[in-house]
Amino acid sequence: MQHIDDPHHPRGYRELRSKAEMRNLLNRKVAEQNRQCAICEVAFTNYGDIVPDHIDPRGMGGAWRDDHPDNIQAVHFWCNGEKGSTRKY
Repeated sequence: MQHIDDPHHPRGYRELRSKAEMRNLLNRKVAEQNRQCAICEVAFTNYGDIVPDHIDPRGMGGAWRDDHPDNIQAVHFWCNGEKGSTRKY
């Protein structure tokens, strides 16, 4: 994981994760979410359908990615596609 100083971010930094680190975080999120999609709340049935979703996407207010655990949720790839670049809240 890489910390990048960002004075415009509320934490003062952003986190970037490798694909392997993101997969580990995604596995943790799946367990925390009781194996349900954070958007449609339907249970995951195929591990290949699960993707990480940025709750606060980079297209919303900033051009930089933030892979901090508080900004990631596990979702179906089709739910993520329908959501696009919109905030969850």
